[in-house]
Amino acid sequence: MNFLRSISCLVLFIIVSNIVVAQTADEWFVKANDLYKDKNYAKAASAYTEGIKLQTKNPNIDAVLRGAGAWSLSNNTDSAFYLLNWLPKSTVISQGDLTFLKVNSVFAAIQSDARWNSLTDKIADKAASNYPIKEIIYGRKDGLALTMLHLNPSVKSNGKSIIRVIAGSWYSSYQSAEYSIRPSTMYLERGYTVFLVIVGSNPRYPIPSQIDDIKRAVRYIRYNAASLKIDPDHLGIEGSSAGGHLSLAVATADESTNSKAIDPIDRVSARVQAVTVLFPPTDVLNWGGPGISFVNMKSILLTNKIYGALDFKELDPFTMELKVISDSSTRNKIAKAISPMYAISSDDPPIFIIHGTADLTVPIQQSIAFIEKLKEAGVPHNFIIKKGGGHNANDMQPDMKQFVDWFDKYLK
Repeated sequence: MNFLRSISCLVLFIIVSNIVVAQTADEWFVKANDLYKDKNYAKAASAYTEGIKLQTKNPNIDAVLRGAGAWSLSNNTDSAFYLLNWLPKSTVISQGDLTFLKVNSVFAAIQSDARWNSLTDKIADKAASNYPIKEIIYGRKDGLALTMLHLNPSVKSNGKSIIRVIAGSWYSSYQSAEYSIRPSTMYLERGYTVFLVIVGSNPRYPIPSQIDDIKRAVRYIRYNAASLKIDPDHLGIEGSSAGGHLSLAVATADESTNSKAIDPIDRVSARVQAVTVLFPPTDVLNWGGPGISFVNMKSILLTNKIYGALDFKELDPFTMELKVISDSSTRNKIAKAISPMYAISSDDPPIFIIHGTADLTVPIQQSIAFIEKLKEAGVPHNFIIKKGGGHNANDMQPDMKQFVDWFDKYLK
């Protein structure tokens, strides 16, 4: 009897020990991320691989890419391809993921392998199947096309649209738009049409010009609502960081249309009906505290690579020369005009902001002060403070998934 009890206790001990040792995929990924940061690439790659093996149907694409990259850095080509071969099977692999795979230097060691071209061709085909995209010219500036990527919903359309503003440090690019395709899935799966809007940006075009581009994009979408098969009166806008700033700048702008505009697109409204943003700049004249402004500090703007965004200029109609505005007082007036903080009014659309307490790029004060102004004006709002959250979208999860519910609620 004692012998059987001993055996039973031993079995129970083994079972409990295995439960304690066992890890979920997410736990493996957390461990892998830490090892990757420490440049322990071989062990990181092994941890990513263990986590991915637990996700049999749709493995975490970011984990696959990081794991394959870690194997590549460890000079283990076969293991890298073992992970990459998951990608052509994924229902969420996107064009942005393929671009990342091609341009990221961590994959340089395996790009000469005979398997590379065949694999990337398969990934390209799957990405095109997952996310059929159409690039649309929504305007022109200085002879250059302004474009956006049009994504149709993956389920029955609800007729509503989300305009995602592509900008970081007030810089915008096609590549950045590609990287935003997969994160748009949460909207596409709920019936939303998504537009990824690229603007003329830093360093060539300053913020006032960028705001005009977003307004043009909204007008284009509204004007062409019938051909785009959407409802022109149910447009939401979303952005992160500089994209969040531009979104708020458009959302809080006074309603103004030009009924005499030569281009009929410019005769329609640029208003949106709901807003969601992450860690947005809202007041460049009070950055982190009252009276703290970097608008006239060229060295700081250059160091942070945003000088072009605040390189305000005015056109001399007689010489057709763009003259730099150097007067501090005038620059401050423009800075105030581009700060959404000073444009808030009671008719603004509902606004949802998420911001982290550990954001070292955009002070959380920017969102806290803005929310207070929304309260005073009676504008519907929601504000989530992410404790320990930095300046990246991953730190805003899973709360960011509430953005879809916000649009469902206010784009009725």
